[in-house]
Amino acid sequence: MTPQQLAEFAWGLADSKHTFLWIARPDLVSGDSAILPAEFLEETKERGLLASWCPQEQILKHPAIGGFLSHMGWNSMTESLCGGVPMLCWPFFAEQ
Repeated sequence: MTPQQLAEFAWGLADSKHTFLWIARPDLVSGDSAILPAEFLEETKERGLLASWCPQEQILKHPAIGGFLSHMGWNSMTESLCGGVPMLCWPFFAEQ
């Protein structure tokens, strides 16, 4: 993901006005660190949760989860299917 894609994705979440859980690995942004705008953090602090890791299988089985944006690795696909969670597929790596 480029820094521009990160910013666009962040503002898309902010503008959606929906609650969200965003797990962003430290290596998410190519060539740079994943720095989110302070304005984004302020605007979403009451309805957004950011983390660098989570127990993905447990999260995907929770009834509050309405969708899953994934890089489409095998484990992620399987866990999402087993949890009955709709997926939005965004391949990031060579194996996808």
